[in-house]
Amino acid sequence: MKVFKNYFKIVWAHRTAIILYTMIFAALLVFSSRSEKKEVYESVGVNIYVKDKAGTELSKALTEYLSKTDSIKNMDESLVEDKLFYEVISAALEIPEDFDDSREVLYKAAPGNIYAMSVKEKVNTYLSQVAAYEMAGFDKSDAIKYTNEDLEKKFDVAIKNEAAVKVDNGARFFFNFLNYLLLSQIILVVSIIVRVYKKKTVAMRNLVSPVSSKRMNLEIILGHIANALFVWFLYMLLYTVLYKYDFSKTYINLMMLNAFVFTIVVVTMAVMISSIIKNENAIAGVTNVISLGSSFLCGAFVPQEILGETALKIGKVFPSYYFVKNNDTLITNPSFSAIKTNLLILTGFAIAFILITVLSKPKVNDNIN
Repeated sequence: MKVFKNYFKIVWAHRTAIILYTMIFAALLVFSSRSEKKEVYESVGVNIYVKDKAGTELSKALTEYLSKTDSIKNMDESLVEDKLFYEVISAALEIPEDFDDSREVLYKAAPGNIYAMSVKEKVNTYLSQVAAYEMAGFDKSDAIKYTNEDLEKKFDVAIKNEAAVKVDNGARFFFNFLNYLLLSQIILVVSIIVRVYKKKTVAMRNLVSPVSSKRMNLEIILGHIANALFVWFLYMLLYTVLYKYDFSKTYINLMMLNAFVFTIVVVTMAVMISSIIKNENAIAGVTNVISLGSSFLCGAFVPQEILGETALKIGKVFPSYYFVKNNDTLITNPSFSAIKTNLLILTGFAIAFILITVLSKPKVNDNIN
């Protein structure tokens, strides 16, 4: 197994670039793991400005209600526009003098602020509740009293049927993002190894080596597989540590299997690319196009459900599409039968890449650098 051992000596000689890649990718995954989706709804409080020109019982009650749900900031009225522009406050409310009759509040939102609309909804909710009590025959004071009591009640909103509706965005992001990581890292290492063995001096020495070319190719392929499986194991271990995973969830176990099959496909793809493309710079360019292009077109970076039909049709020519599709399917349907077809398609890609590599081998050997 001299060639096999030499494989990892070459990998070790290029350890700086490989470790740098791994550290950057691991850092991205660690950062993403800290923004997991919460399973309990929480109302969002924001900074607002309120000017009460009415000064009535109802306007004061509305202002007091808003102060409990949001943070009312006191400031000079001339600064309000600037504060809105720089998003120091999310919204500015003005309660006009005829508020009790009109029941309308003048509203300005900070440009592009995603939380500003919640303030308007709270105002509408409060006024609607008061109006409902008044329509039922209560006077204004009682309507305000009962509205405050109703809106002070707290309810815990949580997902009960997790199996049916829960979406594990952490796992989904992690495994879909693996598409880019596996493609980039595995093709990087394979291209480095193939580039070394393609050098004229090395190739000529290998031709007179006592090790047969078949044995040499076999050991190199075993090196590719061992390297790829190490990369796969590394990211599975990283997931286990980041998410404190205990191997009890079926869909995660199947995602790991899906990633394992995809890793084998990537190895065959990397060998094919390195075999049919002789120029070193071209290999680097093709690697970037495939890793980034397939990640964008197949749903690794942007969910498949919001991608356009054209992008998805193009994405189907890459194995990444079926890898990502399986991950998305397992979130809602955690069963092997749900991903079996796409796993077979991935296996078909691997076989196709092997055939292309074998058929292109004689041509490449005739053109050793």
